[in-house]
Amino acid sequence: MDYWRGYMSWPLVKDWECEICGANGGYLIWGFVHARCRCDQCHTQYHMRDEESKVVNQPILMLKPECVEAAKIWWANTQEPISKAPHDYWEPFLTERE
Repeated sequence: MDYWRGYMSWPLVKDWECEICGANGGYLIWGFVHARCRCDQCHTQYHMRDEESKVVNQPILMLKPECVEAAKIWWANTQEPISKAPHDYWEPFLTERE
């Protein structure tokens, strides 16, 4: 089964861009889980509902805060989706905050 399919059609705030690669909202693709989408370029995942399950028009980044800068570095250096980064790539960024 293909987990990611169909471009997201919910309205977004004007000029919204992916926080990692800068792609516009037209690159968001729906996931199998309701209200979850990801950027089709860098594979950063977002929620489209808040903690109270209300629909939002500003995608909510799902990355851990300590991984945001690491994801930006990965994308800038490789232009490959962050889902392709090996597990050991993330470890230094996670242990820095402990």
